[in-house]
Amino acid sequence: MASVNLFLQTVLFTASSILFLSSILLLPETTESPFTMSSQNSEHINDKPTLGHNELSRQMTLQLSPDQYERLFFQPSAPKGDLAKRLGTSSSLSPTPHPLSSLATGNPTLVGVVGFLVPFSSTIFCLLQFQGSKPSSIAGVSGTFYFFGGITMIIAGIAEFILGNSFPMAVFIIYGCHWVNLGYVNDALHAIVASYATGREPGALAQLYNAVQGHYNIVMTLITFVFLCGSLRINVPFVIVFFGLVFCFSFLAAGHYHLEYDPTVTVLEHAVYYFKIAGGFGLVSVITGWYLVSS
Repeated sequence: MASVNLFLQTVLFTASSILFLSSILLLPETTESPFTMSSQNSEHINDKPTLGHNELSRQMTLQLSPDQYERLFFQPSAPKGDLAKRLGTSSSLSPTPHPLSSLATGNPTLVGVVGFLVPFSSTIFCLLQFQGSKPSSIAGVSGTFYFFGGITMIIAGIAEFILGNSFPMAVFIIYGCHWVNLGYVNDALHAIVASYATGREPGALAQLYNAVQGHYNIVMTLITFVFLCGSLRINVPFVIVFFGLVFCFSFLAAGHYHLEYDPTVTVLEHAVYYFKIAGGFGLVSVITGWYLVSS
């Protein structure tokens, strides 16, 4: 009963956080930006006499669409220079075409998506225990976390930054850093997980380790939900990818919190069950992601 209550508290915390972010992120159709103009040597303010200052103040309201608002604050100017022209294609993750798209010779989005899918697919197969693998088997593919997930995605994010595509830049660099972090933690060379071992209890079952991992996956759930809201303006496949990732990180957090509460053999079986559910949602994102690459 206590474990069920803990899981329900985790789900309620995630849901309340998602609702709070959605209330902030959902913008209205138009955004009003007031601008004030003033001129000297006048005798009235709003058709009323002044008391010592000759000044006229006039209020103006400028209507901006959500697309114009985003371009004003997140993409204020077009990229410049020869490098931008060489990479000048508009990203498929960008909701608006880039003005240099006619000069395109390459698209960094494909590299970033493949860099994400290679380590993510391997991780999902381990969570689903394909061919005898286990969740702890991801230590064997930590190299893909560094090179495919880390280096490849960060390079793609820098290329998107050069193009002025804010949304794909944020996605690739943040998830690239996520893979570097995951590879570093699970790398046997650094022995971070083993450092939590106490007596006969391995580090992967330690309460302190699983509590921190649960916190981290909750944060990744919130970040992914922000990206889910941003993908609503792009296309359906990207929405499905981020939708599956939201629940994947959520159930990973639930599994780690379950182990943190009571790291016994019985609880371990329940936690592995949560990891399998996370792998199921992740598999939806994997299939949709490879569909995007092949198309």
